Amino acid sequence: MNRPSDSAWTVLKLLNWTRDYLTGAVDEPRLSAEVLLASVLKCPRLQLYTRFDYPPTPGELAAFHQLVRRAHAHEPVAYLVGEKEFYSLRFKVTPDVLVPRAETEALVSEAVSHLRAHGGATTMWDVCTGSGCVAIATACHAPQTSVLGTDISPAAVAIATANAVAHGLGDRVRFRVADLLTLPEDCRAMAPFGVIAGNPPYVAEHQMISETVRHEPPAAIHGGADGLDFLRRLIADAPPMLSPGGAMILEFGFTQADAVSDLLAATGAFEPPRVLCDHQGIERSLVAVRRS
Repeated sequence: MNRPSDSAWTVLKLLNWTRDYLTGAVDEPRLSAEVLLASVLKCPRLQLYTRFDYPPTPGELAAFHQLVRRAHAHEPVAYLVGEKEFYSLRFKVTPDVLVPRAETEALVSEAVSHLRAHGGATTMWDVCTGSGCVAIATACHAPQTSVLGTDISPAAVAIATANAVAHGLGDRVRFRVADLLTLPEDCRAMAPFGVIAGNPPYVAEHQMISETVRHEPPAAIHGGADGLDFLRRLIADAPPMLSPGGAMILEFGFTQADAVSDLLAATGAFEPPRVLCDHQGIERSLVAVRRS
């Protein structure tokens, strides 16, 4: 696509041109253009709307065009700018963690609702925590709750810990390296938990993924032949870790709702789950309460 000469660029022209250029390469081309340009100009994204006539410097243009080329080649925008907004909070992200997604915000909403309904003074375990976004966002909105986040990746745990400190939650949210529901020795006093939440790897080996997702850590994406390997283990191991009346809140793939519900039923430990749809109307997560 032809570009105007550097002397003709303004913020508004950059946003409009980049939106068109990124269409088909990213999911939200206009938002991506704004995020990239705000990063280069070192300003809040919404401030761009008061600077439409601003002509970026040659150095700013060069930096922006480089980021746009990389986004067009399907590098995640969140990795390019080093952060992602989730539940109205900003989180540091790198290629060591999944990019937080809007559909995962349902885990936070359901966790906060359950914790508030039960007085809030309890504990929560966020399994496969990645950037720590679910654990931290929940802790922000359930201030009486102590939260544990675990991940098998030490690099992910380091990023999550940094995010907790950045949000002033280092004393109430702890992160540890652990394999699924293997409870770290120094966190045993937190059990049983009022909520166990998880967004484990659930993409089946044969399932196609987008070019952008291919840049994210494979270990956080693929869940075995049918995508259910980690969900099976989580559900089988969860009942002893949950308080009676505690909630298990899980995200899963778009064809897996029935299979995950069957796994929960097979334990005999849970009430029938409540299945939730994402913003596209796809069954994406569920809440199952442990029987008293």
